[in-house]
Amino acid sequence: MLEALSFSLKNILLPGVSALIVGFLCNLVRLYIRSIKDQRLRELLERLVNAAEQIYGPDEGPAKYEYVVRQAQQRGHWATRPDIEAAVYHMNSEKGEL
Repeated sequence: MLEALSFSLKNILLPGVSALIVGFLCNLVRLYIRSIKDQRLRELLERLVNAAEQIYGPDEGPAKYEYVVRQAQQRGHWATRPDIEAAVYHMNSEKGEL
């Protein structure tokens, strides 16, 4: 009787715990990959915002915004307005314009 109980615990408990561990590790990997993608998008947007500033100058906000959106899309990224505004804020803070 004890052997049967031990055998069934091994067959139930071990796979269940293993599945939980694998699920947890997959979630960690997914979060890590998302953070890498987010960092790459931030870096791309910062470069595009700086380029737009060089191309259009200080007073052409809508044209610069369209340029950044279009260039990001051509590179396979979908940038939201808050993402672009954050890149502009970062650029302005580096220049000391805040």
